[in-house]
This record gives sequence, structure tokens and C-alpha cells, in this order.
Amino acid sequence: MAASRPAAPLPPGQRPAESDLDAVTGRVTAALLSRSHVLAPTGVAEALAQLARPLGVSAARVYLADLQQRQLALLSAGEAEDADTLPVDSTLGGRAYQTVTIQLAPVRGTDSGDSAGDSYQVWIPLVDGTERLGVLNLTVADVSEARLASYRALASLAGLMIASKAAYSDSYAQIQRGREMALQAELVWAFLAPRTFATDRVLVAASLEPAYEVGGDAFDYSLLGDHLHVSIFDALGHDLSAGLLASVGMASCRSTRRVGGSLADVAARADGAIAGSFGGDRFVTALLCDLDLVTGLFTCIPCGHPPPLLIRGNRIVRELARTARPPLGLAGPHARRSIGSDGTAFSAPACAEKLEPGDRLLLYTDGVTEGRAPAGTPFGLQRLADFIARHSSTSLPAPETMRRLNHAILSYQHGRLSDNATVVLIEWQPDQPGRQLTP
Repeated sequence: MAASRPAAPLPPGQRPAESDLDAVTGRVTAALLSRSHVLAPTGVAEALAQLARPLGVSAARVYLADLQQRQLALLSAGEAEDADTLPVDSTLGGRAYQTVTIQLAPVRGTDSGDSAGDSYQVWIPLVDGTERLGVLNLTVADVSEARLASYRALASLAGLMIASKAAYSDSYAQIQRGREMALQAELVWAFLAPRTFATDRVLVAASLEPAYEVGGDAFDYSLLGDHLHVSIFDALGHDLSAGLLASVGMASCRSTRRVGGSLADVAARADGAIAGSFGGDRFVTALLCDLDLVTGLFTCIPCGHPPPLLIRGNRIVRELARTARPPLGLAGPHARRSIGSDGTAFSAPACAEKLEPGDRLLLYTDGVTEGRAPAGTPFGLQRLADFIARHSSTSLPAPETMRRLNHAILSYQHGRLSDNATVVLIEWQPDQPGRQLTP
């Protein structure tokens, strides 16, 4: 197969006619995709700026969100450029990140090649699927709707390129971290799924703090056919052993799911794995959940964990019924049967709820509701419910609501959490696939 040829540059001051724009955009993205295979992780912006000149792009910069989603940090290819960060809550780039929308700003009096001598700063969210990574900043000469569609395509490809290269380098991790991470937190974050996932029928958005010291909390999810599995874990302690406990819980659940195990199988094997590895004196509370995306039937097995909150019509309807079941690792042989080739497993008590389109479920660890202000007042379930209800009535994307909840939890305890705090929001939206999750 012939090698992909770079997009041919146009003469200075000349931009493709609207009728040719799709073809030029296709050549630019094809050239960028071809180069991406051997591109260094920090070279995405430089390659994009070079190859996108036929589209009127004169400069490109990539900013990645830090772990706590407070700053956008410049991804630089070299040492020459000074470190540059943008606050998420007070900049145009931050506004693009929060709302997952394109933001524009004119730059007057520049030599962009057009008759007016004006250019524009365009801020486009970078996403991996629906997981927000940061923003792409382009300096361009034209912000017509057709051009914005081309820039949006470039940003989509850039997001996928960045996500695909994250496993091969520490460059992104260094940029996204404000300080050194504790060993147990390093372990847990390495296991976690992305904090946002969505299809046209369901959304999952999660938050986890304290980001740099988290030990025993974790979450997990997986989509298989028409079923979404979601789990949340809270292991005893906050040290490396707690991180190991949570990791064993996640690994056991994934292993069982991937051989076709039921929700009861998942609970039984995780219980046995934790008891067998830690001698019966350590445990993990958990919610193990399954959502049928066709019927809306939600089933969960609470293992010593706070029950889910059902949200309907922007208000908390109720806690789903709590079923008595010991934490993982403490069920004991009397409540657990071996799982053999015939698929038998202990019959774990489960709760079930038939959801209505638009319903949401909130899963959380007790570090959220039991976290105390300096005066000693707990954050509490009512405060959590009120926050979700209040922000659900806005047009903000669900991942942004979770980001703000995360910051509210930290602020309430003046940034010093006494326990890990994890929240997972599930939205079943079979009739509303148009949520604002991509630019």
C-alpha cells in the first residue's frame, strides 16, 4: 500500500473553498493519522499545527486537565516553552472544558493572511469517547460553521491519539499531576476505568478523592451487550493494604464477569478471593450492580455498603432497599458455595428496581456523607441529595456536575478528607441520546 502523502499546502493567503473543504479536511486527518503511529506522545500539537495549515490553522496547543480537574496544563514538546496552566473555573479554555462546547475569542491586528488582519483563538474540548482529557487551542483565520466542523474533527482525532499514547509514556502523567502520588493511590488509579463513559442509552460519571492519597475506594464498570455492570468498593483502611484490597476486589469481579459469571457469581468469587488472600480479618464493602439497558431493570447486591439513591425528575426519590449481606471477605463458608463447572454459586440477596427513562442512580462511599467540616458537622445524605438535585436542573453535562461535587466535598472539609470519597452517577436515558458529552 502506498504511503499516505501530506496535505499539499496552499499559496499564502489562500484557503480552500467551502466546496473543497471536506476533501482538504480528509487529507489533513489522513496525514495526521498516518504520522500518529510513530509520533512521540508530546508531539501531537506540533504535528497538528504543521499538517493543518491548509485549513487556516497557524498554531496549535494541547492542554491536559490535571487529576483533580482544576487546571489545564500545557503539553509541550520541549524544554524551551515555559510551563503554562489555565484555571478551569476562570478561563475561556476552562469554559470549553466545563461545558464540552467550542469557545471562540478574536485576536485583533494579527497577520493571519485575511483581509481584515484578524485571527481567532478557538478552544475545543479533547475527549476520549466521552472522557474529558483537556482542550485543543487553535489559532485560525476563519471561524465559519464549516471550518469549525473541520476543527472539531481534528480535535476528535487528537483526543484519540493522546488517549492511545498514554500507556507508552509518563509524559501525560507528569503534566496531569500537581504533586507526588502515594503508592496505594498509584495502584488504584492504574486499575480504574475512565471517569466518564456513555452510549446513546446510558451514562456513567464518577469522581474519586483524595486523588493523590486514595487507598481503599474504587469503582468499575463494563458494558456487555445490553447489560451494564457497575461496581463501587470501599476497602478497610487507607494504606497500601487498602489499595491491595480494593484492587483484588476489582480484579476478581472482572475475572468473573469475563467468563460469563452472574452478579451472584461475582459476589461469591470476590468474597472468596478477599478472604483467601487476607485471612478473613480484612474486608471490602461494595455495591455490585447490573442495569438492563433495554428494560431498565436495575439489580444490585449490597455488600455492607450504603444503598444507591434513586433520582427521578431532579429530586431524590428514595434509597433503594438495603438487603442484609456481609462485606466481601466476611461472608464465610456458610454463605458461600464453591462455583464449579455447573455454575452453582451462593444465592446472594439482591434488590431490584424497574427504572423509568431519565432515572439516575447515585452510588457513593460513606466517606462522602460522613466527612465532617472543621466544626464537626457531617456532609450528610441530605446535603449530597440537595447538591445533585440542584445541579441536575442546569444544562451542565453530568461529568461537570461530578467535578463540582468533588470540589464541594473537598471544600466542605477544607481540603483535608478524613476518609476516601467516591461517587458514581448512572443515567438511563434511552429516549434522550443527545446529551452534551462531545463538542
